[in-house]
Amino acid sequence: MAFATNTEAEDPERARPLVCATLSALVAAVPPAAAPAAMALVVPALLSRAASEEGQAVYRETSARLLELASADAAAFRAVVAGLSDPQRAFLDEVVRAGRQAAGPADASADEDERPAIALKMDFGG
Repeated sequence: MAFATNTEAEDPERARPLVCATLSALVAAVPPAAAPAAMALVVPALLSRAASEEGQAVYRETSARLLELASADAAAFRAVVAGLSDPQRAFLDEVVRAGRQAAGPADASADEDERPAIALKMDFGG
């Protein structure tokens, strides 16, 4: 986790995104009883990396990882998000929104009246 979150350390091979993807995949691979604990470690680590290494590419990647985690175990994701502080939840919201905007018009066929993807996150906080 330290390598993924300490962005001041050199990363010449650009392994940090791979480490974050692996950590996210790990959550889906652990037994269901261990998923909440794994999620509670990975979500803050992803947010920490996004906070220390700002930019569209990092936000897009972090957004994808967060959405993967939410789909892997929605209940555990909701519990972790509910336990975040208000500033952390606001930052998560910002990262997901920026990541989705940076992804471009991939959802061009989506109905404009649909709830934005970020509204999904807001439901997790309750």
